[in-house]
Amino acid sequence: MVTIKQIALETDVSSSTVSRVLNNDLTLSVSDETRRKIIDAAQRLNYTKKHKKSISKKLIHIAVLTVFSEIREASDAYWRQIYLSIEQNAQDQNIIVDEIIRINQGINIADFATYDAIIILGDMTQKAVNQLQKINERIVLVDAKTRYETIDSVNPELRLMTTRILDEFYQAGRRHIGFIGGVNDLLELDGSSTLAVEDVRSEIYRNWAEEHQMSSHFYTGPWHAETGMQGAISLLREEHSIDALLVASDPIAIGAINALKSENLEPGIDIDVVSFDNVELSSYLVPALTTVDLNPAALGKTALEQAYELANDERDWTVWATIPGNLKYRETFKK
Repeated sequence: MVTIKQIALETDVSSSTVSRVLNNDLTLSVSDETRRKIIDAAQRLNYTKKHKKSISKKLIHIAVLTVFSEIREASDAYWRQIYLSIEQNAQDQNIIVDEIIRINQGINIADFATYDAIIILGDMTQKAVNQLQKINERIVLVDAKTRYETIDSVNPELRLMTTRILDEFYQAGRRHIGFIGGVNDLLELDGSSTLAVEDVRSEIYRNWAEEHQMSSHFYTGPWHAETGMQGAISLLREEHSIDALLVASDPIAIGAINALKSENLEPGIDIDVVSFDNVELSSYLVPALTTVDLNPAALGKTALEQAYELANDERDWTVWATIPGNLKYRETFKK
């Protein structure tokens, strides 16, 4: 069966535009030429509308805007899993989600006025968020470090989990705990970045170390394996007695584990390692990585539900949702 996305590819327009044209949406501003091109393509491909047995609900069009490039997603599956969850849950409801819109590929901010709601993945500057809100006030932020009084958000629970891991290290007798994390760039709508914000796990680690009167052994960099390798080596040079590492993501942890092995240290025996993400590869590492499943499927599903509520004007209050994670104990740290 021919789909709306196939027609969109054939005509080089968005799925949202195709859907609105084929559903005779008179509020859509589109040229007669584009409208004819879409209708011709639908007829040529023998497109047939789905007929529902019950009265159909309002068709919702939602944009997913991400600050991440395809290269970043390739090395960090967490964000890709969130988007796939949004897309999959949209298919089960009366929701149209176009292909993911990437800031680094260039955007036309005026286009966002045509959507019923916008889901934003990642961190943007306050200026960029405010610019989008002026175009379309129905916005849901996913895993954004800044909270806005009038904007919905859904975030993984990181504060309590970070503290829990550090407490468990301490209970296991670890007194020289290091941290390796990533730096979050804040993007403008043109894809540029001049600002960065500290990851909450970094903040919690430093505060926790101070409260426990312990030295802070800290390293941050880009969100990929090389940061883990460089960070582990740097921290070991700084403090030979490091007996535990808290790492902000699995890709970074993989680099750290390789560095530890090159120093003849066995993760889970000589030095404990706990990370975040629970990517599929983490359970197949040798040794298997203890990590936090941040539940990206629930993050995506919740973001879509919030966007749907906003699009239908189902509430007039802001929702800040927090999704708890699950610590998966494996070989690099056993409870």
